[in-house]
Amino acid sequence: MSGDGTALEPLVGVGQRAPRSGDDGPGHDPDGPGLAGTVRWLERHGLVLAGVLIVGVGLVIRAHFLSGLYFRQDDFRLLDRAYANPLDWSELTFIGAGHLIPGPYLVAWLVTRVSLYDYGLACAVSLAFAAAAALALLRLLRALFGDRPGILIPLACYVLCPLTMPDLGIWSSALESVPLQLAVFSAVHAQVRYVRTGRKQDLASGVFWVAFGLFFFEKGLVLPPLLFAITSGFLMGSGPWRARVRACAARYWRAWLAYLALLAVYSVVLKVSLRTSVSQPGSPGSVGNVLTFVSELLRDTLVPGIVGGPWHWFPIPDRSYAVAAPGSLAWIAMIVLVLAIGASVLRARFAWRAWATFGLWLVLADIVPVVIGRLGGYSAQVLGLESRYVADSVAVLAICIGLALWPVRPAAEPRASDARSGVPAARPGPGQPAAAQFARTVVALATGVFLVSSLWSIQAYESVTTGAPARAYIANATLAVQQAPARSVVVSGEVPAFIEIGDFGKWARTSTVIGDIARAEPAARLRWVSVPSGTFNKLMTFGPDGRLYLARVAGVASPPRPAGSNCWAARGGRIAVPFSAAGSAFTTVLRIGYYWNSPSPVRVTVRYGSQVRQVRFEPGLHGAYLPVGGPADRVVISGYGSAAPCVGDAEAGNLVPWTTRPAIPAWLP
Repeated sequence: MSGDGTALEPLVGVGQRAPRSGDDGPGHDPDGPGLAGTVRWLERHGLVLAGVLIVGVGLVIRAHFLSGLYFRQDDFRLLDRAYANPLDWSELTFIGAGHLIPGPYLVAWLVTRVSLYDYGLACAVSLAFAAAAALALLRLLRALFGDRPGILIPLACYVLCPLTMPDLGIWSSALESVPLQLAVFSAVHAQVRYVRTGRKQDLASGVFWVAFGLFFFEKGLVLPPLLFAITSGFLMGSGPWRARVRACAARYWRAWLAYLALLAVYSVVLKVSLRTSVSQPGSPGSVGNVLTFVSELLRDTLVPGIVGGPWHWFPIPDRSYAVAAPGSLAWIAMIVLVLAIGASVLRARFAWRAWATFGLWLVLADIVPVVIGRLGGYSAQVLGLESRYVADSVAVLAICIGLALWPVRPAAEPRASDARSGVPAARPGPGQPAAAQFARTVVALATGVFLVSSLWSIQAYESVTTGAPARAYIANATLAVQQAPARSVVVSGEVPAFIEIGDFGKWARTSTVIGDIARAEPAARLRWVSVPSGTFNKLMTFGPDGRLYLARVAGVASPPRPAGSNCWAARGGRIAVPFSAAGSAFTTVLRIGYYWNSPSPVRVTVRYGSQVRQVRFEPGLHGAYLPVGGPADRVVISGYGSAAPCVGDAEAGNLVPWTTRPAIPAWLP
């Protein structure tokens, strides 16, 4: 094993004993060579196996958590952009809402080329990143502290912390945050190796992982300051931190120069790309706004989450997401955390550096970006309850918990359980001080309470959220696209709010969300229109359940025709059709039902209030549609020549699905 002891190598677990003179080999083992060999193998690999088991359990819990959710909001915009655009520099560096995220764009582009709106595939990608991050943490903890069983505590806290779950449940957010967490663990590990070996390849690895974090999330800008804080505070030997800071800057200047160069290049790209962003950095509004946001984020979101909360969640109206709602339990969590931090500092004076390092990340990565990018346009209280903003801090917290509990293992010190070192793992003896035994008992109980509390909080989130409406909508729309008659004319409307809110323009239109499905189906030939203009038969539109319905005009209509008449009378070359009411200021479309008894079409003039339009009447029985706006008490048709068409009815208003008529698909899946 190399001197820094960072590889996941065969281990000897607690309880390994040296061979005795009476052990003549496997053939003399009374339990048989197979059993004895298995026991020895388990002893060597026990800690790693326990860590992998924790990671596996965490993945099962996360997979079950994701199974009840589905794509929502930003997810659809990310997928729609990826499907519609080529993979080029402008696409990778596009900033829509203030985030430079080439990594998520690349992953989404690849996923959509395999299968559009494939939630199972998307979840597999998220879980793969989550598994890689957890294993990277296990590797880092072993490198920092050796193979002590206690490192399983921060590993379990990271894997099961409820703060990471809502973030994981939004695919676009998970593609930013989870790869960043992988980058945090891997960059710190590379830095530890570089400090211990001085090898250029370890420095190159650290630069790569910082770049990897920046590729997925601009919060990677805070990675170099984190590396400097950990290096100066815990990897520079004994002495005051201030002296260590100066020595760290001088000794590893090549590393800091490399990181600064990387950040400089990234900052230039970020500044140039911000020109496309609809959300620009700005003023938070007031000092009160900042204080409200910070206090809410710490008291009601972060602190309860650190101790396994928040136990209760407040769902948004469509129940696709929820924010923290800990209530009075937030103060109990605050007391518990203060006591835990105080105890760690009393136990080891160096512990305060770990908590200061965590605070550095929290301020620079999780508070400042929201203050300058979101706080001016949103409620400070609501933003403070968003657990997504601090999901990445859980990764840094896991590292800092270890730094607060144990001294970093020197580079030359062999692992206590290294099979090739010949040094057996330490075991508590009967004469161990009672205080140490008591401390271990307290830590074990606290860990157990945290795990139970975390599982409770995760289940509570699952109970108030669901992705069923969005899942059903996309499933119905997929069947509708497959079963729709060829060349069907479909009016593009807004998708339901649980898919995408209407503020996002074309990304919230059915021609985008469902239009991508239609483009992915080789046999689908839908013709999309925003506001129909011309003669259409069987005009269709998608309903709120994702099924395809005939479209009708909801608004005002012409009254019943005079008795004995099938058509409105033509006088002086004009046909005037009155409405039963003046109509709405929000009217967008006019429909005229007519019969034209002629072998050839004719273009007629239509007056709606002060608006004059022309439309083509086709031979036969049809409906003509025109875009109009505002109210009118009648519609007047002229310019048709000597023979008048038979106009039977007219409606003005807005197109809506005719839900009382048969739909496609006829049966819900």
